[in-house]
Amino acid sequence: MNVTHAKVDVYESSADKAVTIPIAVPSLVDVRTFAQRLHAADQPYADVVWGWPVYYDPEVREDEAAFDVPDGVGGFRTEFRPFWSPASFTIGESGVWFFSMLWENGRNETPVEFLDERNILTEPKIVG
Repeated sequence: MNVTHAKVDVYESSADKAVTIPIAVPSLVDVRTFAQRLHAADQPYADVVWGWPVYYDPEVREDEAAFDVPDGVGGFRTEFRPFWSPASFTIGESGVWFFSMLWENGRNETPVEFLDERNILTEPKIVG
């Protein structure tokens, strides 16, 4: 496993007191390879990998799904219509380090990726 060691800012309060802690961030090449393997297996997955929570949900396609919608008088009525949810993969913790892949253009298309690493410090932060 190719791992990058980095530090992350963790905010303790609204006064912006920050603590810098070391974390291990896996290579995105390794993460993408793992995600593609899960996508090929097409089975739900939830575990901890490289020290981070990982989730994979396969595509859901239903010709007729039931939806409860407001009826306008305080209750609900059931409507039936097609339903589609793209396959998705996530790893990490929001606000620390997070990466996702969403096959929103179809199962066999290139997934859309999102990377949140705004709190990762690549240079040591000097406080003084």
